[in-house]
Amino acid sequence: MTATLTPAGRADAPASAARDRRAALPRAVLRLHRKALVVGAVLVGLFTLLLLGSLLWRSLYSPAEIAACGTGAGCPGLNAYETAHTVYWSLLNQSQNVLLLVPLVIAAYAAGPLTARERELGTHHLLWTQSAASPVRWLRSTLALASVAVAVGAVFLVMVFRTAVAPMEGVWGFGGWEPGGYAASGPVLVAYCLLGLAVGVCAGTLVGRALPAIFVGVVGTGGLLVAGTFGRPWLWPVSTVVTPFSEGRGAWPSPGTDWPKGAEVRGQWLVTGDGGRIDPASCTAPTGGIEACGVRAGAETWLVEFHPLSHRLPIQLVETGLVLLLAVLAVGTAFLVLRRRTP
Repeated sequence: MTATLTPAGRADAPASAARDRRAALPRAVLRLHRKALVVGAVLVGLFTLLLLGSLLWRSLYSPAEIAACGTGAGCPGLNAYETAHTVYWSLLNQSQNVLLLVPLVIAAYAAGPLTARERELGTHHLLWTQSAASPVRWLRSTLALASVAVAVGAVFLVMVFRTAVAPMEGVWGFGGWEPGGYAASGPVLVAYCLLGLAVGVCAGTLVGRALPAIFVGVVGTGGLLVAGTFGRPWLWPVSTVVTPFSEGRGAWPSPGTDWPKGAEVRGQWLVTGDGGRIDPASCTAPTGGIEACGVRAGAETWLVEFHPLSHRLPIQLVETGLVLLLAVLAVGTAFLVLRRRTP
């Protein structure tokens, strides 16, 4: 009987080569998109510096010092505080709008440079060959690394915004139910950023050309953002207020009296005796206004449906789950299309 001895190194060679190929794939993806990561990190750092820097500048002046300073125009402490507060207020206000654009920027990059550009230039086959990876593995690795980067960046932006908005929470619409403040104060922004990535990758895979894919990705993500804004009030059961209807405006329901300030009102109606609802907006001035309109229709009560601030977190969690489900569907579509197109 003859025994064949196989060197240990030769037996381990295939496994070692496979590990090297698996490790080379993430490195290749990072090397290809390192400039985008650097630019993204710089922009996040600049956003943080401006927002938290203005908050720090404002906090240098204590309320006691400002109160002691009075309102005299010759008080330098008061003038300096007003300047710091104005800068802080302006940056905080604009940051709500800027953060709503982040999912659109991510969708544009995911649709163009991340997926469609290589196909349009014809370099995708070279990339797959050099990395010794199938197209599906290449997309899976790209999407995994991009998802981690997007999630970490979005979570950091939410933490920065929540820190900056804390002194102004609920004042002039900051935080609360304003679309930008609502999204940036919880997990919804993270979910929409991941949705932008998923929709962009799906658009890039389906279209295969950079500029049309960017257009489709941005429009698709923007449409879902708008749909989320309008559908948000219907994601959680509302609180209601019912008050008697009278012709005197002083007895009509009002915020801060019949429902809490800062609540999001889903709708107000005049309710007749048989349960019919009349939208006050349909009662125009030529017909005598709301008073005459309610009397003619036989209105008996006011009905107000609203979401108090305590509903914001559960609504955010429900919306986050739905948005992430859409992201999974978009990613699944991209992989399905890629598998069918790959020989």
